[in-house]
Amino acid sequence: MNIETTHITRLLAAISLVTLAGCGGDSATKSNFENVDASEPVSDWQMVWSDEFEGSAIDTNKWNYELNCNGGGNNEKQCYTDSEQNAFIADGVLNIVALPAEEGAEKPYTSARLNTRYNADFTYGRFEVRAKLPSGQGSWPAFWMLPTDEVYGTWPRSGEIDVLESVNLKTPDEDGGIESSIHGTLHYGRAWPDNSSTGKEFKFPENTNPADDFHTYAVEWQEGEIRWYVDGYLYATQRQSEVRTNASDEAVGLKHRGWFAEYFEQGSGELETHWDSAPFDKDFHLLLNLAVGGDWPENVNDLG
Repeated sequence: MNIETTHITRLLAAISLVTLAGCGGDSATKSNFENVDASEPVSDWQMVWSDEFEGSAIDTNKWNYELNCNGGGNNEKQCYTDSEQNAFIADGVLNIVALPAEEGAEKPYTSARLNTRYNADFTYGRFEVRAKLPSGQGSWPAFWMLPTDEVYGTWPRSGEIDVLESVNLKTPDEDGGIESSIHGTLHYGRAWPDNSSTGKEFKFPENTNPADDFHTYAVEWQEGEIRWYVDGYLYATQRQSEVRTNASDEAVGLKHRGWFAEYFEQGSGELETHWDSAPFDKDFHLLLNLAVGGDWPENVNDLG
């Protein structure tokens, strides 16, 4: 679907979503690093949930509208609404549109943020979206995942999986070219502001841009490992930490530093750090949104 306006104040994300979970029909999958070729997508995923946006309206049995002007904790400049102007289906494509707000509104823009919490929640699986992203300074689209029940505590202790984010596409980048990167990231660890995040940027090849065409963005999330793909190309892998022990089976360090979790043990009540599959071992739900401005996009590229 073509974007029919180039005004920065009107941003559009056109998205169709397919989500798969499980391997061999079972959503509880495990990674065997000796037998899995991580350079190739797993081939035997079984479809358990999807939305192709073929109806005339967004399916509220699958998606919840978030209604707030909180700024996402990032000083974003939009209020999220359930208006058909901000989120609608046309020609089998979900459109999320950011628009200038009315004069005197709490925030200068309106947009939409949809989630599947308590409608579609998964532990492990392949999650993918086929999307054409908006461009312009201040644009911040995302397809991501949050914990359904914050078992390990409030953000980011219970984790966050960002399948896809981009900011300011098609604006000048720091290398003198045109911004064409997307990002896949994990958030975890201690309470803010001592939280941790690890991720990787994928820069599209020269003369291509995520805002020009539809591409498929995916993660394959298995116990202890999460992999990020663009159009089937693996560009990032993150694994849980691996503890090194001595002859007495006492922990003395790390063989591999990956993600970790810090939470209060139910028995002792002590705050402890865990170097295992937590927090990425509980149900997560999906989110789709288009933010406008905020700490990240306003401080890079053309600024503001």
